[in-house]
Order: sequence, then C-alpha cells, then structure tokens
Amino acid sequence: MCGLAGVLCRGPDMAGAQWAPVVARMCRAIAHRGPDDEGIWSDGPVCLGSRRLAIQDLSPAGHMPMLDPTGRYALAYNGELYNAAELKAELEAKGVRFRSTGDTEVVLQSLIAWGEAVLPRFAGILAFAFWDRERRELWLARDHLGVKPLYYMESGDLFLFASEIKALLPEHPDPRVDEAGLIEWALYRNLDAPTRATLLRGIDAVQPGELVVVADGRRHHRSYFRPTEAVDPALYARSRSLAPAAVVDEVDAALQRIVREQLVADVPVGTLLSGGLDSSLLTAMAAEVRRDLTAFHVSIAGFPEHDERPFAEALCREKGLAFVPMTLDGPTFRRALARTVWLSDLPLTHPNSVAYHLISRVVREHGVIVALAGEGADELFGGYSWAYRRRRRLQRLRPWLGRLPAVVRDSLALLVYAEADLPVTSVRFRDLLPPAVDLVDRYQRYEHLQDCIAAYGFEPRAEDREILGAMLADLGDFLSPLLRRLDRTSMGASVECRVPFLDPRLVRRAVNLPLDYKLGRHADKWVVKQVATRYMSKELVFRRKMGFPLPLWDWARPYARPDFFESGFLETRLGFGRRGLARLVGRAERWVHAFFGLVTLEIWGRLNLMGQSLGEVESWLAGFEPRPSGGSG
Repeated sequence: MCGLAGVLCRGPDMAGAQWAPVVARMCRAIAHRGPDDEGIWSDGPVCLGSRRLAIQDLSPAGHMPMLDPTGRYALAYNGELYNAAELKAELEAKGVRFRSTGDTEVVLQSLIAWGEAVLPRFAGILAFAFWDRERRELWLARDHLGVKPLYYMESGDLFLFASEIKALLPEHPDPRVDEAGLIEWALYRNLDAPTRATLLRGIDAVQPGELVVVADGRRHHRSYFRPTEAVDPALYARSRSLAPAAVVDEVDAALQRIVREQLVADVPVGTLLSGGLDSSLLTAMAAEVRRDLTAFHVSIAGFPEHDERPFAEALCREKGLAFVPMTLDGPTFRRALARTVWLSDLPLTHPNSVAYHLISRVVREHGVIVALAGEGADELFGGYSWAYRRRRRLQRLRPWLGRLPAVVRDSLALLVYAEADLPVTSVRFRDLLPPAVDLVDRYQRYEHLQDCIAAYGFEPRAEDREILGAMLADLGDFLSPLLRRLDRTSMGASVECRVPFLDPRLVRRAVNLPLDYKLGRHADKWVVKQVATRYMSKELVFRRKMGFPLPLWDWARPYARPDFFESGFLETRLGFGRRGLARLVGRAERWVHAFFGLVTLEIWGRLNLMGQSLGEVESWLAGFEPRPSGGSG
C-alpha cells in the first residue's frame, strides 16, 4: 500500500526529468501513505513518483516505480492484489521470471502480458500509473469499487496525477471551488460518485472500475467494471434454485477464502473491531487462521448508549485475541478534527471519520501495519433497515396513500415543509423540491438508480427489483464516501485497511442473491447472520444494530458561537450571509449534522483555499475550547 504521483509532459521540447522536483514535492505531500521508501523515475516525457508502505517483500526488490527487465514498462502502484499467487502461477507458466516476492511485480507483468483485459481479473484494492515507453502511453486505473483513490489535472502542457488532491493543489494554476460541486456536496455529502468532479475546478477523479489512457495529448476513458455488469440472470436463477443452507455454505466458503488471502502480509495484521456484526465476523474468521491478531476498538466515553465495547471484548475473550481499546471523548475529537479534514481532502461526510483516524494511529503505535475492516457488508447484504426495509414498507403503503384526498396530501406536505423551515409560499411548492434535487447532479444519480433496477429486469417481483436495484446503486454512490473515510484516515496513520466484503468475487456472489437472503423475514443481512452463527455466539449475532454514532452535538457544541465563521472562508470566499450563519448557529442542536458540515467546510476552505497551515487551523480551533472552570491558584 503506497501513494503515487507523476507528471506527463505534452509539449514538444519538454522532458519529464525537469519536473522531478515537482513530483518529489507531490510525493512529500502524501508521505503518510508510504513512510518506508520514496522513488522518483523519469523517462522521456514522463516522471513517476512513489511513496512506499512496505507490506509484502520488504526488501529493495519491492522498490517503486518498478521497471520490467527490458526497461520498456514502468509501474507506480498503490494497493494490494489478493489473487497475486494465482496470476503469478499463470505468468510463470508463460515463461515470466520474477525478481521479487511481492504483488507489485505481478501487477506489472500482468499488464504487460494481458493488457487492459486483465483489469477485471484483478481481485484487490489498487490504483496505479503504468507507462509504456514504446507506445508513449500512460495508463491510470482504479479498482472495481474505488477503494484506492487517484486524481488528475491539466496545467498548460502538463498532465499531473496523484493519490490525493493535496499533492496536486500546490501545482494548480488557479484553485477555486467548483460551485456546482459545492451544491452537490451540500445535498448529497458525496462527490466521490457518480461523477469525476471534485470540489475544486480542474481536478478530477479516476472513477471506480475505470481505465484512463493518456496518449497523443488526449485522454480516453474506458470502464472495465460497473456494478450492473456483475448481475447475472443465470447466477441469480442458480441461487434461487439452491437450498438456503447451500447458499449459506457458499457465502461462508467465499468469505473464508478471501479472509485467508487478505491476512497475507510480511508485517503484523489486526482488525478494526467495532463490536458490530460485520467487523466481529471478520475478526472471528481471521482468528481461525491466525492467533497473533490484535483487535482495535473505539469506545465512546460517557455515552454508554453509543458504546459497543462490551460486545467487542466478549468476542475477543471468546477467541483468545489481544484487545486494544481507545477511549474517545469530546476534547480528543476536536483536537483531531482539523487533521482529519486535511487528510480527507473534502469536508467530512461522516463525523466518525475522526474516530477512524485516531484508532488507526493506535494501530500503528502498536506496530500493526495492516487491519481488516467491515465496510461494504451493509450495501451488499441489506444492512440498512432505515433504507431497504423501510423502502419495502413504503411500497406496501403507496396504494393506500394514493387513495387519500388531494387536500389531505397537500396539507401533510405543507406541514412537512413548514416543520423543516422550507419555503411554503411558492406556487405549487410541493412540485419544486423533488425535481430540483435531481437537477443538482443533472439526473446522474437517478439514471444510475434506474440502470441498477433495470439490471434485475429478470426478477418477476417489482418490489424486489426496486430494492435490489437500490442496494446495487449504493455500491456506486452511498458506499463511496465510506471508502474515502477508510482510506484517508487509515493511510493518514500509515496503516493499510483491507475490506474483505468488497472483494469483487464476493461482490459478484452477493449481487446475485435474491432479496430473501438479505431482507429475511425476521432479520436484515440474513445470510451474513447465518454464516456468523458458525463463528460467534448467537447473543453477539442477533442483537440491535448500533452503527457508529457519536454524541455529535455534545462534542461540536463549542463551535456553536456567532463568531465561529466570522471573517472566515464561508464569509469571505463563498459569500455566505452573516445573519444566515448566525441563524444556523442558533439552531445548531436541531440541525447538528448540517451545522457540523459547515464547520468542516470552513476548516477545509481555510486549509485548501485560504493558505492557512494545518497548525494555524488547529490553533484557531483550539481558541474555541471551553475554559476549565473552578480550581484555585
């Protein structure tokens, strides 16, 4: 797991070597992604840079950028390839001789041998830059679901790319907020999908499952994977024909294999154990393979209703694993807030991003470099009752709602708008908001959802098609900021987080399960819970889902002051009205997530567009800390 950066020159008399200092500077900006080694390499118009976090083959043979023996091809790579052993065996049968034992050379030789046709076969989390000297082509690509990031921008005759936006920003000729992107972020809290745009004009993202080829001064975008392409009517019909026990066996066997592969490392491995179902199952399965694991947990101080520590401890006692808890409180949360925003390259979508970063630092302090995490199980297997099960209930209520008199429906809508402080005096007000929401992203999320529902066109039950399609759409939308959270916060502590549930082989199996295996009659994530009962006590499996909530109002309260936004980014750069901001501050407890979003937008703007250093922003935030009361002296 590493970070990468680079430059491709497109002017006739330009050489990549002259931009090596720029690439080195870009690499230093993301040094947290790879503290073990740095490499800068140039050839003709290209210069590649890499920061390495050594996990497999810790020797110099794993140095990057990595060249093939002929010198024609070069690779800067960020990621882990879990089916490397399988692909390596095929390559060796073709006569390829390997000089290292890590997966980087397998990626390099696979691209040489099979070209872009091998991309769908990669089972891992990865992003890379691949240079072909003879064809003078640069390839940029990301894994199937975009676990690993990659961004690019154009500046005159330069094409620049890097693992994080912060590496590109100092080279940007005119950094400004993308106002359409800001509106989209405000509405969806997500700019990682389904568009390439970021919150900064001129900086774009390589999309999940996408290959970007830069040749002859032009960019060519090719998708090698979309979630809809994983839906297979034959596999779905096979799942329908199997006995439920056989389906549970198959999911169990697939997850066992994946966990075993993802425990392969030449450094210590642990797990992020929240105490919830998904991380507990991965921890329990990993304990069957390795007993030297350490489980790391965040405990919420003073709020037992948010604390899952008893469940995490119980599992570790049951499995005989080392357990390392970290207690999080308000002052600790606030001290780490600015750094977490800086790492994220966006205002925070999820406040618990701070907790992810702090526990990742604890992981690293204990000498563990790799951790398994449970992201993706809810989207794949139906874990969000508030979304999927409620959608099913709403489907059953729609015919009854349609029978209500129009005047009753209008009155109910008026009450909802008024309670939410939305304007209700507009003519035909109820017809304005839903289309406006879709217009914000030019119907792209709507189109994506409809494509996902259409992928299940062979399912005869309309309500099942709709819910399965919503789950599939969430793999390319709702999941994206969760993956950003995991990557940026863990790599910010030089820790690699692996996500077994999002292995493309398990994704393919999961999206071809009928809805009954997800929203079971008596349990969400039915098939996952059946697997879990084979590894954990039923008391840990069948309990209320808690998620990872924080006591956000209690912890963000010190910022709810009229002077917090005074003369800051929102006022001076975005033109926010002072009275409007004061109004939001006055209602911050009621609209705490909206308020917190603006707090982190203010922090992001100061860091990225007002030229303030991380230390300066941290000092500014510290000025809002409550003063100790009482005492003597």
